[in-house]
Amino acid sequence: NDLNTGRLDVAGGGILTASWAAAGTTSAPGVTAATELWNGSSWTEVNDLNTPRSQLGGTGTQTAAIVVGGSPGPTGAVETFDGTSWTETTDLNTSRRLLAASGAQTSALAAGGDAPPGTNATETWNGTSWTEENNLNVTRLGLGGTKGSNNTNALAFGGRTPPGGDTNATEEWAGNAPIGAWASAPSMNTARGKIASSGSSTSALATGGRNPPSFSSTAANESFNGSSWTETGDLNSAK
Repeated sequence: NDLNTGRLDVAGGGILTASWAAAGTTSAPGVTAATELWNGSSWTEVNDLNTPRSQLGGTGTQTAAIVVGGSPGPTGAVETFDGTSWTETTDLNTSRRLLAASGAQTSALAAGGDAPPGTNATETWNGTSWTEENNLNVTRLGLGGTKGSNNTNALAFGGRTPPGGDTNATEEWAGNAPIGAWASAPSMNTARGKIASSGSSTSALATGGRNPPSFSSTAANESFNGSSWTETGDLNSAK
């Protein structure tokens, strides 16, 4: 079943039977703060974000989510969700849009994005504050990122590399105390940006997006098993 509010550049998280979608750009056009919950069969509108925005990052469960950054701006605004309402909390150190978010509401990671221009900045969240970490090796925006369960492991893949062009580069995050670092990992089969992403660093999906040279939408879908990317069944329609 469709969302109640059609939009693009939306944030989301959760699982197949209990997920959430928030914010984005509507056909008006304009940014929205609309939030909806999915129960496995239908979407239900709930309380809006405090700040309408688009091109934001999001991660977490239906009852413990977090959204970061976005536009207009770009902004560093961060909000957390308890299943009922959104609460404003500590901003990112680097305001940006088109970034990847991984982890959980109390242990998250924000990477890459458009500052502008593109940035490789990485930050981790401990539930209270953001800490600047080692940067991505490849500066990019509109990249995909795994959700995982905390900020100690994640993947970053694909994205637009300024000033133009897309990449299939994949990096793996190891957040060993006191500071983590990104290491090169096997590349995706199809270079693209504005990817929908899910999973963990050993079981991930990269879905849809836009790929060169025309930067048209693609239906391509790839899965990662911890050591390589494999092309799998395409989406029914390019997105």
